[in-house]
Amino acid sequence: MYVPLSGLQQAVRLVDSLTELDDPAGFADLVLPGLARLIGCESVSYNEIGPETGQVKVDAYPHELLSPARVASFAAFAHEHPLVVHYRLTGDDGPVRVSDVLSQERFHRLGLYNELFRYIPVEHQIAFSLRSSPPGSAGQVVGIALNRARGDFTEDDRALLSVLRCPLVTALERARRRQHAREGLAAANSSALDELTDREMHVLRLAALGRTNTAIAHALDVSPRTVAKHLEHIYRKLDVSSRASAVFTALASHA
Repeated sequence: MYVPLSGLQQAVRLVDSLTELDDPAGFADLVLPGLARLIGCESVSYNEIGPETGQVKVDAYPHELLSPARVASFAAFAHEHPLVVHYRLTGDDGPVRVSDVLSQERFHRLGLYNELFRYIPVEHQIAFSLRSSPPGSAGQVVGIALNRARGDFTEDDRALLSVLRCPLVTALERARRRQHAREGLAAANSSALDELTDREMHVLRLAALGRTNTAIAHALDVSPRTVAKHLEHIYRKLDVSSRASAVFTALASHA
C-alpha cells in the first residue's frame, strides 16, 4: 500500500479529532468530510439500516445530498443494496466495493440505482461496516459508504480504509459509552454521590467519559496531582479503590 505523507497526516488528524467525541450524534459530522478528503470522492454517507424495509438512518456529506425525497428512496430500496446484502450474508466488516460483488450492468438494473444513485450520481462505491453481525443474520447494518461518479476505488483506497476502520469503530463505541455515562451521572441520585463536592462530581463525570488525569487537569485548569487528590477523596467517599469502581458505583445508582 502506498500512501503519501500528506495522506498519513490527514489520517492521523482524522483519528485525533475523535478523541474527545462525547456524543455519537456528532460522529458523522467529524468523520465524513475527513474521509472524503482523505480517500478522494464526491460524497460519503453514514448509514444505519434495520432489518425491516424502511428502517434507515442516514447522514451524508455534502449535507445537501439528503433531500427528503432521496432519504425516502433510500429507505425504500436499501434492502437490495449489494453491499448490505454482502455484509448480512458474510458477516465481513472490511471495505468492499460494489464492483467486487456485482457487475455494473446488474448494478444499473437495481431500483436503488434507478431511483436514487443515478441522480447523485453514484457509479462506484466502497463501504465498510462499523458493527459486526453473525453471518446470515438480518440484523442492523451500520456502515460508511464512499461514492464516486468516475473511476473505481483502488486497492490502496481499500487498504487505507481497512487501517482506519478499527479506530473509527473504537471512537464511535467510546462516544456511546461516554453518552451513557453522562446520562447516568446526570440522573444518578444516591447518598454516596450526595457526599461529593461539586468539583469532585465534575472530576467523576470527566473520568466516566474516559478522560485521563492529564485531560481532566487541562479541562479544570488544575494540575494532574490535584486531580489525583480529588480522585482519592472520591474513592474514599464512595468506598471504592479504583477509577473504574467509582464510575461503576455512580452508574449503578442510576440503574
